[in-house]
Amino acid sequence: MGMDFTAYQAHYLDQAGIHQFFEDLTQTELHFPAIHTFIQEIIRQNPTDNREWRLFFDDSTATHVISGPGGFGLTLSEKVCLFDHFIRWGAFLVNHKAQLVLRNVCYELKAFFKSSYVIYVPDNAAMESVIMDFLWKDQNRDIGYMKDWLLKNCGMPKDKIRAIYKNQGQSWVSDGYYIDYFQDFKSL
Repeated sequence: MGMDFTAYQAHYLDQAGIHQFFEDLTQTELHFPAIHTFIQEIIRQNPTDNREWRLFFDDSTATHVISGPGGFGLTLSEKVCLFDHFIRWGAFLVNHKAQLVLRNVCYELKAFFKSSYVIYVPDNAAMESVIMDFLWKDQNRDIGYMKDWLLKNCGMPKDKIRAIYKNQGQSWVSDGYYIDYFQDFKSL
């Protein structure tokens, strides 16, 4: 089993805010153009993807889950939003176009949620992916806790996304995580 892309960031929405966010996200492209462009591109490449938008509360994890066309997925705990997609972690690390598209989505969410940063880690098979456990109801930690845990247990974040990818000849490993403050976006 391979690793998929995941990104974590703070959010401050209550239940009513999550429902309003879902309505804004699904009713028009005006509120979230980067997300809709991303989804349209995924569907263009996978025309049989006919998933509908869906919002539900998962009692087992105490999270709100938003799923949509093109494999778009958000999981919102009380304090953190997890954006996940089936785009492979390795592709995100080495493919500039994949990085830019996913970072655009994260930047748009970051602006909406008024988050300070986004943390990128793989969804499994790496020490860094342990932070997913902090999302669920038995932990329900905030993004600051996740960042501090990563610093303590995994060291400093990489200075570039590409630096996480370690080529080992016939294979590669994921080594580290990246905290995105989008400094390069602010100059655009």
